[in-house]
Amino acid sequence: MGKVKNSEDLRIRLQQASGEDILASGWGTLGMKNVFVGVTPSALFLEFISFTMKSKEVKRILFEDLEFVYAVAGDASTPKLMKMNIEARITDSITGTLLFKENMGKLTHILFRKMPRHDDNSRAPFRITEFLASAKPELVHLPDISAKREPQSKGGCLRRFALITLVLTAIFTILFGLLLEGGWGKASMVGFSTALVFGGISAPLVPVFKRMITGRG
Repeated sequence: MGKVKNSEDLRIRLQQASGEDILASGWGTLGMKNVFVGVTPSALFLEFISFTMKSKEVKRILFEDLEFVYAVAGDASTPKLMKMNIEARITDSITGTLLFKENMGKLTHILFRKMPRHDDNSRAPFRITEFLASAKPELVHLPDISAKREPQSKGGCLRRFALITLVLTAIFTILFGLLLEGGWGKASMVGFSTALVFGGISAPLVPVFKRMITGRG
């Protein structure tokens, strides 16, 4: 298939790939993956593409296989505390998120950003859910998102903390050993203390970073 230069090219491409009418569409990202998203009279259609716009995978999710679909303004995969700077807030203001969950799948976040010649692409999630609200109104709702996310066990968090601390201790010990006076004994103490701080901060955030990278969870 050819390049997608505008929203009409995208609609035609998805229509050809799905074999159905495309009633709303947009160009999004699922974590690090580019994905064309369209809604047909019976399904949510996803086409994952490469940087050269070659089709890598297509997925057709029947409405019956969906637990819910919802559109929100901004980037729903990133916690609010990580959007405190001006750049993040500006980016968030021109972004929309399509949230959905398959009956047997994970919570999915597909992000849509403003793009030239793509008919306010950040509003694509709302156009998709507008159609669904008329065709399958029972699908369009937002449940308790925290209950839909993968649960974090204390044991898992402690294991991540131990692993991160161990790895960072080795790295910081070598670094401080080269930079500080006082020998490797002092370097190991400072390295361990620093690693404890970084481990304590980063271990609980691993699922968040994983969600931001993969778009799922």
